[in-house]
Amino acid sequence: MKATRTVYEYDEAGLYVGETTAEPSPREKDVWLIPANATELEPPITGEHECAVFRNGRWSVRYDYRGTTYWLPDGTEHTITETGMIVPEGALTEPPPPSLETVRQRKLAELDAAFASASGKAHCLSSAGFEVNADETASRNVANLILSMEAKGQETARFRAYDNTFHELRLSQLKTLQLEIIAHREALYARKWALCDAIAAARSVKKLEAVDIASGMAA
Repeated sequence: MKATRTVYEYDEAGLYVGETTAEPSPREKDVWLIPANATELEPPITGEHECAVFRNGRWSVRYDYRGTTYWLPDGTEHTITETGMIVPEGALTEPPPPSLETVRQRKLAELDAAFASASGKAHCLSSAGFEVNADETASRNVANLILSMEAKGQETARFRAYDNTFHELRLSQLKTLQLEIIAHREALYARKWALCDAIAAARSVKKLEAVDIASGMAA
């Protein structure tokens, strides 16, 4: 069996990689062919968050927190990528809880998104007996239709409902429908302002989180 000798590899940065073998020189007695980036010196035993590093002909033990993520009290996130670095004193291992104002701004953004969604999909039951679109475009279209009918002296017009069916409506019915759409949109805004006031009045994160925007906008 061919004789070999155990040697210890390290990478370009000097970090211990593992064991490998050196073979005897075929030309010189008692000379071993040690691979590049390897040494006969046995590395020291390392513990958790430690690594062995070979530099200047000797091994040393360094801190090894690579891959560890921490947060500073100001909320900034950091990840250790090099050996020798440690988690700073006072750092957090989990994201710090958001400030009251951070949560408040998040809730306001959530409210804006919910209002935009509700406004874009708005519809209501009209006194004519069918559902009608009640978004901003619908309100504008009804107003323009009324103006057109009045200018032409037109008594009735075909009107498309929320379910895309058509209905023949009198001018007076359209004017009533216009008021109903306006009332629906005003109610939608009123719900938004009520939620906005609740968000502004909250004095704790818990109370802010308790503001139910989804239910409030759907009311």
